[in-house]
Amino acid sequence: MITRRQFLRKCALTVAMGMAAPFLFPPPPARAAAGRFPILVYHRVGPQTDPLTISVDRFREDLQYLTDRGYRTHTVDKIKAHLAGERPLAGDTVFLTFDDGYADNYLNAFPLLQSCGMTASFFVISALLGQPGRLSASQIREMAAAGMYFGSHTVSHRPLGQLEKWENVAELMRSKTDIEEITGRAVEIVAYPYGSYSRDTLDAAREIGYWGGLTCRRGYADLGGDLLAMNRLGVFRSGRRLADLLP
Repeated sequence: MITRRQFLRKCALTVAMGMAAPFLFPPPPARAAAGRFPILVYHRVGPQTDPLTISVDRFREDLQYLTDRGYRTHTVDKIKAHLAGERPLAGDTVFLTFDDGYADNYLNAFPLLQSCGMTASFFVISALLGQPGRLSASQIREMAAAGMYFGSHTVSHRPLGQLEKWENVAELMRSKTDIEEITGRAVEIVAYPYGSYSRDTLDAAREIGYWGGLTCRRGYADLGGDLLAMNRLGVFRSGRRLADLLP
């Protein structure tokens, strides 16, 4: 179990990486090409003023922006059916994801998603579930029953790229089991804490049964590339507005 001090320190690293991303990576293409789709990543929706949190009004505006431009939201597990040719995704598809498993995802984001008829994917730190300010098992079950997807953000939120393979295996396997026990559904996608991963991480994930992995690399996800290392577009309090991220 990580301490609160350790977790806050890691959150600061996440923020720094997210804010630096626009300078480290080129902007996304003006529009999605064949097999390339935007995956947006949020963290918190509420009144807090930290860089990871956007306001409820801002999130409402984002959803309205997507609605006005005819975007369709899908959970990231639908990528598997798309690639198998069972349920092709339209070119106006966008994936909404949330990292860390904050309680405000249920209190603030979930009602707005439902009111707009939209779905999202939530990647939770399994050791923190049920703690103050975090999603509870009952909230997760309610959201999953409403069509939301839940995936792994590991057990302790350590940067996987800095760990030995056996530690990667432990983080990925335990979190997968924890979440599957709550939702009763397969967990096959992981969002890497801080976007950190290594070849050992990818090998461990594949061996355990993950087929998808989400990074912090800025750009559209290329479904013709390595699905265990898909790009995302970060949405932060002081970052670019949705109109600057999506056409």
